[in-house]
Amino acid sequence: MIDNSFSHLYQFFGAYFHEDWMCEFHAADDVVRSFLSDSTVETISVVKNEIAALLERQMTEVELREFLLKNMSCCYCYWHEWDSGEVWLRHLVDVFGE
Repeated sequence: MIDNSFSHLYQFFGAYFHEDWMCEFHAADDVVRSFLSDSTVETISVVKNEIAALLERQMTEVELREFLLKNMSCCYCYWHEWDSGEVWLRHLVDVFGE
């Protein structure tokens, strides 16, 4: 079920971190750079704000992982590269702000 308060984040993950993203990109940050080059400043801002709102929920790692994988259709196993979902999402916010 899609949480309507994260509709842009859902579209970001579904469109860029889909199940075949590794066939198109070498690294997750390449996916993010593609989103940044394809998107308007407004869209980037909305996704960034939705990530901030998600982080404010202070979910446990298990809750966050499940939310990203099941509710947001994110097909990136961030835990192989990052200490936690929170750390990875904060990284996204930083990259979006560059």
